[in-house]
Amino acid sequence: MGWLFVMFDLPTDTPEERRLASKFRNDLLDEGFLMFQYSIYIRSSVTLDKKESYISYLKRINPNTGSIKCLFITDTQWGQIENISNKTKEENKRTIGKNPNTYEQLQFW
Repeated sequence: MGWLFVMFDLPTDTPEERRLASKFRNDLLDEGFLMFQYSIYIRSSVTLDKKESYISYLKRINPNTGSIKCLFITDTQWGQIENISNKTKEENKRTIGKNPNTYEQLQFW
């Protein structure tokens, strides 16, 4: 079990670039990725084969206008993330994802 991080820097200077960047973000959400930060999305991956299928999907939806990086970390590595914030743990939980039902799923504190 692990987590696939998708980090991207897509240009948004023209209306067409904004449309492509927005479509990419929406495609990630439709595929079950959760917004971790504005340009960082995450998705749990139970097996390495599943991780590879997500990477293949990302290659298919790549807008070819910027930079997209993928990083896979294990659950153990995820548990070692240091959260440095002025917010309480409850406030931090509310910042992950857009769907209030996902907070229970992402309780790693």
